Amino acid sequence: MNTFRSNRMEGPWNYQPCRNGHPFPMRKADTCLDFLCKYCGKTLNVFTYHRCYAINAYCYKCRHHGHFARMCSFHAKSCENPKPKKKSKSKIQRDSDRMRTFMEKKQMSQFPFQGLEDKELSAFTCSIQDESAKLHINKLKASHRNSLKEIAVLKGEKSKLDTVKKENVILKNNLDTLNLERLQHVQLIQKIEHELAEHTSRTQNFEIEIVRLKEENLNLTNTRNRLTMDLKNAEMQDCHLIKKLKDEIQRLKAQHFDDIRECQDLLHELSVAENQIKNLRSNYPNNSHQHPRRGGYPRR
Repeated sequence: MNTFRSNRMEGPWNYQPCRNGHPFPMRKADTCLDFLCKYCGKTLNVFTYHRCYAINAYCYKCRHHGHFARMCSFHAKSCENPKPKKKSKSKIQRDSDRMRTFMEKKQMSQFPFQGLEDKELSAFTCSIQDESAKLHINKLKASHRNSLKEIAVLKGEKSKLDTVKKENVILKNNLDTLNLERLQHVQLIQKIEHELAEHTSRTQNFEIEIVRLKEENLNLTNTRNRLTMDLKNAEMQDCHLIKKLKDEIQRLKAQHFDDIRECQDLLHELSVAENQIKNLRSNYPNNSHQHPRRGGYPRR
């Protein structure tokens, strides 16, 4: 009879084992008994000659037939370790109370009268006559008192330890605060160092620029002095030339004056000569019949 598997297990399954005793090949024949059936959870040699027991089983996890609930993979939990739950203060207090009660009962169970009723206890205490028993009881009482003292000391140490823990927490917080402040101070120091480096670089650039400007100023001063000297030399040359020109002008003026006087004298002489010529011409017609011209045409 062939039946269908659940939705989580696709494909038909006849619930019959393989002829060799296991559903998949094995390296060794004697290890087939170590494998379990994935439907019923039993070893394969149990149903070697009959069908699997899970043929009519009903899984209460996935609500399907064909396998047991212990072999169901429906909503299987992950293999990862779950995150540990943190107990509340009330649970911690309740657990501590339970542990204290348990320790008290455990200590009481060590006494010989533990589990006896009042009558039996009274009869037992009355029957104790031996000094060794009394001595043992006294030892137990002394040990109990010592235990109580040690418990008191331990409680004091615990309170001190709690105080130390609180102080450690406070110191840790202070240390975190100091570390944060130190980190801020380190960042501030780095920022100041960066600004100082920038300022130093700017100062070096300014110094280089100042040196360059000084050199330019020196060059300009030298150029100005050279130009001033050239200008003074040119001015002196111009003054000398002007003086020379003035002397030449004075000489030319004097020469011109002399020329004017000479011209005036020449003009005067010329005028005198013209007057003489005029006088001679005026006298020429009167004496023309007295001095005839020899041959030729008459003068015009």
